Amino acid sequence: MKTNLVERYIYAVTRHLPEKEREEISRELDELIASMLAERSDAPGTEEEKVRSVLTELGNPEELARKYSASEVNCLIGQPHYSVYLRVLEIVLIAVAGALTLALLISWIVSAPESTQTDLNPILDWVTTGAVEWIESIFSALLGAFAWVTIIFAILYRKGVKMDVDEVELDYLPEVPSESNRIGKGEAVGSIIFAVLFSVIFIVLPQINIPIIGLADRAIPFFNPDVLVDVRYLLIASIAATLLDAIIRYVEAFHTLEVFFSTLVSNVLGIVTAIVWFGNPQAVNPEFVTRLQELAGWNINGFNGEPLPALFGRWAMLPLPLAVALIVIVVVSIIEIITTAYKTFHIVRR
Repeated sequence: MKTNLVERYIYAVTRHLPEKEREEISRELDELIASMLAERSDAPGTEEEKVRSVLTELGNPEELARKYSASEVNCLIGQPHYSVYLRVLEIVLIAVAGALTLALLISWIVSAPESTQTDLNPILDWVTTGAVEWIESIFSALLGAFAWVTIIFAILYRKGVKMDVDEVELDYLPEVPSESNRIGKGEAVGSIIFAVLFSVIFIVLPQINIPIIGLADRAIPFFNPDVLVDVRYLLIASIAATLLDAIIRYVEAFHTLEVFFSTLVSNVLGIVTAIVWFGNPQAVNPEFVTRLQELAGWNINGFNGEPLPALFGRWAMLPLPLAVALIVIVVVSIIEIITTAYKTFHIVRR
């Protein structure tokens, strides 16, 4: 009977192999381990001790995976260097992103403009500038860190520098992800389709975006095209993060640290974009607002036409639909971040 430790060992060997090879190699390893255990059936010791003895004899899972991989010789960084490379790269990227974000956040807060009740433009400019500066700085810093770590490990691998990973630490083998934590392919594909449609509507065709028919002799776009043009860089960054998150989810298939960080970046960018975009009192096309009030007598600006209390004084007649949409986006994004964090740190990664 396959024990949890054996399952974790086989998973550690096969998780980085091509998907089409995993099932066959898993079966071969299972049979090999069962055969080795059978040879030790009369040996002294408990069943767990025999399992640990067999797995220790088989060696490091990453080294064993290298023997099964046919493409190992031609890759830029092979095993066992690749596994160490991933761990180091993860630590370096987190450290760089965290330190840079903290520094930029302090600088951003210090440069905050004085809040006003009527003019939100300085505040919106401050938020937009800070967000764009953070995105540019983080992208540049992470790209540089990735390049240097990759170059260093590629040199170590090509020069044959030995990695001290021979010891098998059975207690630290990764847990086998349960099927309940599998990420459906349809979810990732749906995110990609949504991102493409969103890009076409709000980035490629801002002058049309969501056309409202029946209020005039021509279709009136719901959102103000000028505002969409002003926030286009944030929209592009948010869509790019959404696409990257969807691709990582599709490739990983389970909740991993890579999935968590891509989800975190995607949702944070989505919240920032929504605040900057929907926080603009002119986000809804003024022509649409005027025509709607003339024809139906409806005022969509604020609650009962009054400005809304907000973080920076008062929103200047923030349209009610955008206020509701903003709240929904923030709440849904936070829930998704928390859910992904729970599945990543409390279930997948023990």
